[in-house]
Amino acid sequence: MEINIRHARRDDLNAIVEIINQAIQARKVGFLNELSAEDRREWFNEHAPHEYPILVAEYNNAVLGWASISPYRKGRGALDKTVEVSCFIHADYRRRGVGNALLSEIMNASRELKKSVMIAIIFHTNTESGKLLEKHDFKIWGTMPDVAEIKGENLSHIYYGRKL
Repeated sequence: MEINIRHARRDDLNAIVEIINQAIQARKVGFLNELSAEDRREWFNEHAPHEYPILVAEYNNAVLGWASISPYRKGRGALDKTVEVSCFIHADYRRRGVGNALLSEIMNASRELKKSVMIAIIFHTNTESGKLLEKHDFKIWGTMPDVAEIKGENLSHIYYGRKL
């Protein structure tokens, strides 16, 4: 399967939301309720390709996954070269190299944008994402125990980081 990675377009927003909703249903992210495209429109608009891109992996005109970078602690100038990375893959296309391809490309885009540090924040139960990050030389930089609760389960945040 040869996938194409490109910048997200407005007409990708429904697919992006569908994929993040899969992660919400699986309790992989901190949202308690599923999102709509309208819920994510402002977030999408804040991610200009020349500043904080969203990339999608596409095959046969279907979005298989997406990755983005966002400001880390927005508005704090000393942290402008640090970004938070997010990467989500459609449930039907996991373990097929889509995550590897997206993470590699968003890292390259971050370097081109003169970013120097990437941080990923995941729940401790999300071992698949941890393995993907470690494959790309991210290391655990910290843990915040029991900072979230979803359906009565306490979840810890694991902070992964790497220098570019």
